[in-house]
Amino acid sequence: MKRCVLIVDDDRDHADSIADLVAMRGHEVVIAGSGEAGIERFRERDFDLVLMDVKMPGMTGVDAFFELRKLRPDARVIMMTGFSVEQLVDRAVASGAIGVLRKPLAIPQLLQAIETLSLAP
Repeated sequence: MKRCVLIVDDDRDHADSIADLVAMRGHEVVIAGSGEAGIERFRERDFDLVLMDVKMPGMTGVDAFFELRKLRPDARVIMMTGFSVEQLVDRAVASGAIGVLRKPLAIPQLLQAIETLSLAP
């Protein structure tokens, strides 16, 4: 089943790499370069999954996650981080983020997360 995935990451090269992998699996991808831009994209359409970087300039990914949950409480979000920000990540997971992927992302782990989502109703 084709899914629509929003990637929110201030590192454009990283976001593009993830987008290429996700698109190769047949899914539609939208990229936002900041938490604020991610919220705007999220308001414009429904996404099946959001891959959200935790540490970004301006609004953090965790703060953006909480805004997404206000807009759509059932939003499916996986947090991504290359930093030790356990307390921030723990807040997001405790509030319903469906997982955490550590950067640099392991491709099999990323693809498994998307495939698991594809099996969900």
